[in-house]
Formats: sequence, structure tokens, C-alpha cells
Amino acid sequence: MVKKIIAAVIAGLTGPFAMAFAISMLLIGGIAAGFLVAGNMEQAKLQKIKAEKAAAEEALKGPPPPQRVVDTTEGPSPFEPRYVSLGEEILSPLPGKGRVLQIEIDLVTLRGQLSEDLLTAERIPLRALALSILSELTIEEATAIDASQAIAEKLKQAVNAAIRPKNGVTPVQRVLIKKYYVQ
Repeated sequence: MVKKIIAAVIAGLTGPFAMAFAISMLLIGGIAAGFLVAGNMEQAKLQKIKAEKAAAEEALKGPPPPQRVVDTTEGPSPFEPRYVSLGEEILSPLPGKGRVLQIEIDLVTLRGQLSEDLLTAERIPLRALALSILSELTIEEATAIDASQAIAEKLKQAVNAAIRPKNGVTPVQRVLIKKYYVQ
């Protein structure tokens, strides 16, 4: 009886119905696998199209505008004004009886630390130059309405003219007159 059961099972497995069933199962499995692969390929294609579209939009925007990144170790800004004092106030005699000009002067540079160091090193000769310019003033020039502005401009030109031949730069952008009295 065991032999008959084994023979029936072998006949059922190798028979035309079993073979048709196995082939149809393989065919269904192949079709399902094909659909899965095709679906994955379609998704990959859509993702590629989206990525290309995003890259094209980014390319149309152009590069971002340049921005200055502030380095915290950089120190003070080189674009801020630097002040160099010519020392304490200067007393310059004016022509006439007992008339004196009392003035205190700062030089302003926007050219950074090197210019500030240059002006500081030349402070004594520049003070002497300022004193010589101030000693040539008349009472009318010293008491005019815009006298301090005119003197500041004269000093700026004289200081830049004195420093330029030595160093090739004009470091002074402004002359700041902190005190101005005519007595």
C-alpha cells in the first residue's frame, strides 16, 4: 500500500496537471517580480527627474551675494577711524599785544594700524610743523568765523605733504580740532 501511495504522489507531481500548475506558478511569480522591478525603476526615474529639476532651479538662482565673514580674532576693524593726538594743547602767540591762540589737535586716519603707527612715530615733528603754521596766523585769520576749519585744512595738507615724500602715503583724512580759543 505504501508503494501505491508513493506511486500516486509521483504520478500527481509529474502529471500534466501538476506540470501546468507549476509552470503557471512560475509564470505568475515572474510577472510579479517583473512588476516589482518595473515599479522600482519608475520610482528611481521620478526621483532622478526631481533631482535634475531642483538642480536646474538652483543653477538659475546664481551664486549668493558675497558676504564678509567677521573673524573674531581679527581685532579692531581696519575701516574705523583712528585718532592720533599731537600732544597737549598748543599755545601760539598772535601778532598784537598779549594775543594767544590756544588749540588742541588730533589727526584722524582711516588707513588702519600702519598709518596710526606712522603718525604716532612722527608726532613730535608734526607738532613742530603745526606750531610753525599756527605762528604765521594773523589775528583776522585766527578770529574769522570759519577759522578752525581753515586751519584744519591747512594742517591736513601740510602733514600729508610732509609725510608723503618719506613714506609715499597720505595717511591723514581729517584734522580734528578739539579746543580752539583766541585770547
